[in-house]
Formats: sequence, structure tokens, C-alpha cells
Amino acid sequence: MTMGRPKIEFDEKDWRVIDAACQYKTWAEDVAAILGCSEDTLSKRIKEKHGVTFTEYRRQKMAKTKHNLFAKQVDIALDGNVTMLIWLGKNRLDQVDKNEVIQSGTIAINIDQQDRDL
Repeated sequence: MTMGRPKIEFDEKDWRVIDAACQYKTWAEDVAAILGCSEDTLSKRIKEKHGVTFTEYRRQKMAKTKHNLFAKQVDIALDGNVTMLIWLGKNRLDQVDKNEVIQSGTIAINIDQQDRDL
């Protein structure tokens, strides 16, 4: 006979709640509170069902949201939003407002004695 509390299982509704929360980078502490369980229980159930940690599971779910946000930004830019076009150009295409010249290595400067006396 096993002593202790009964094992908390998540049903399909619980998994929908977990998935929705994870899409928006909700912390394990908050997801567990929504479900009324401990973070440890949440992590264990994710590991049992999906074979990954909570952090990895959340990262996978967030990927969909990140993709959707980026797609929406591109749509807005292509609809003519100049600010979004500039932002995407700088952040996704490495475009810059100005060119910078970066010198690496050694630079030799020769000063004639004549120039020193001036």
C-alpha cells in the first residue's frame, strides 16, 4: 500500500491551458498556479508525456508565437509601414544608417624631426 497524496494527472483541457500559457512565455510557477499544482508536478508531467523539460517544452510552444509575430510584422511592413520596414531591415537584414570603418592591426606613424619643431 502506497502512502501519500494521489498522483495529479492532466487531462486534455489542462494540456490546452499549459500549451496556451507556454506560447506566451509564462513561467512554470504561474502555469502551476493556474493548474493548482506544484512546479515539480508540472515539470514531471511534461517530462513523462513529452520527454523534455518545462523550459524546452515552453521554447517549442513559443516558437509558434514568435513565427506568427514575425509573419505579422512582415505583413505590416509589406503593406507600406515605413517604420516596420526600417526596423526589419536593421534587425533582420543587418542594414545600418551609416557605414563604420573598423581598423584592426597596427598603424605606423612617422614624424619627422622637422615636424616636431613646429
